[in-house]
Amino acid sequence: MAYSVIVWLVDPGKHPQQDREEEWASAGRDEAPGAHTGSTVGYSLPRMRYGVYENQQDAESALVDISNSLQNNQPLRITSQASRQWLIPADRVHYVVCEEVTRPKDQQ
Repeated sequence: MAYSVIVWLVDPGKHPQQDREEEWASAGRDEAPGAHTGSTVGYSLPRMRYGVYENQQDAESALVDISNSLQNNQPLRITSQASRQWLIPADRVHYVVCEEVTRPKDQQ
């Protein structure tokens, strides 16, 4: 059984540039301001996957690392599936969830 650790973020609310950024993000690829538009504009993510772990001990170790970072007011470093590095400020983290998950390869 695998364990997933998810970081839920505080809703930042609407910001002044949001309408223009949404126009850029929804424009055709020939009009968009960059190849990775989705990583810098558009709606903020309400949650991010911190990691998926093969056993409970590894997941609990990740929770300890997250707890230490947040207690020291250090940003969380999250690597996405697209190999992008995200630094989440400690004050933007609302809560962290660890849950048991079943993956397709676990069902075989």
